[in-house]
Amino acid sequence: MSFQGVQTNKAQGGLIRGGGTDRVAAFVSGCGETDKLSHFTPYELLQIEDAEALGIDAACDAAGETLTHYHLSETFRLSPETRIFLIAVPVATKVSDLKTLPAFVAALRSIDGINTIAAAGLTADADITAAIAGAQILADNFAGEHIYIDSLLIEGHGGYLAGTIATMPDLRQIDSPNVSVIIAQDPGKAAELPAYAGHGAVGSALGMLMVRAAHENLGSVDIEKKPRSRMIEDNYPLTDARLGLWVNAALSNGKPFSELSFADQTKLDELGYIYAGKFNGYGGFYFSNSHTCTGAGSDYAFIERNAVWNKATRIIRNTLIPRIRSKVEADSSTGYIKSTTIASWDGLVRKALKAMTTAQNVADFDIYIDPNQLAVSNAPFKIRVRLVADGVVHEFEVDLGFTNKI
Repeated sequence: MSFQGVQTNKAQGGLIRGGGTDRVAAFVSGCGETDKLSHFTPYELLQIEDAEALGIDAACDAAGETLTHYHLSETFRLSPETRIFLIAVPVATKVSDLKTLPAFVAALRSIDGINTIAAAGLTADADITAAIAGAQILADNFAGEHIYIDSLLIEGHGGYLAGTIATMPDLRQIDSPNVSVIIAQDPGKAAELPAYAGHGAVGSALGMLMVRAAHENLGSVDIEKKPRSRMIEDNYPLTDARLGLWVNAALSNGKPFSELSFADQTKLDELGYIYAGKFNGYGGFYFSNSHTCTGAGSDYAFIERNAVWNKATRIIRNTLIPRIRSKVEADSSTGYIKSTTIASWDGLVRKALKAMTTAQNVADFDIYIDPNQLAVSNAPFKIRVRLVADGVVHEFEVDLGFTNKI
């Protein structure tokens, strides 16, 4: 029967919409090797100083006209109480190449619990569609090994954004639910060198993702659990005026956010791009949303939905694997699974998934095991689990007016 053990089928259509500790991440950077940094080798980083000890510092960025140190510094600035793994690859590597590079795949596979990948500084693919499709194949290949990638953040190079917003490729049509494209840019950083002009702020996006729980949206104005150094703040923006970071925002093609009309912003959201902007009259810049490259009506159209589903499947799989090849008691009168066995399986999964309601990843869940399954069978035993997802506030609509009395 092999070692498949537990298979989880991704159900679709169950969500009905109206009008830091959960993630283990790898940052994949196109950059040169140093005396202490080799390509296709994962290096665990607990703070930006660990990268600098490998020879990745601001001077290295400037000399190589790369942004590895910048991306990593942004990740740790926004999510200081975390860890990530740095994997350097040759600059000539394209996102679509990653899936076919055995050394790279092996490096990712060696990271225990890997579920988040961010890639920046690589050579642009022929078009954004090729990059997205290649990244999704990488995620699908890992899913076949029961390694579930919640999110694969890729850099939306400015060169991908030729023409008008109305003519940009529709990422929602690519059917790549584990991939998100970052086209946000801090124009202050982009102005430092001509080579930086077309970059996308993948490091900032990774930091903002790592600091959130599995169920939180990348674009939320506040977060549920702030780092100790920022606990007294009322929100959690990208902006740090003291450091001169994200005092403005632009698209990766250099178009300032201030020049985007509401119609432009709406269209970018409809097309599935992640950019950065601000609310008129409110301080700070934020990411627009947590779009993935799949249909807007999909249950998996946002990063947090994939993260919650993947977390649940990991829990269920690890809970049921100890039961693999164990005895299945039969009801002597029917030949079906005995009710006590069903109750045992139900109790195990229910107890394990309780951690997700305690962490507020989901509102509730339901488990059903069909009792009319033969105890003696080579077919997988069927267990149905339904997660009740909490919603995300994308907008408020308020009716405000005057009255003579309350």
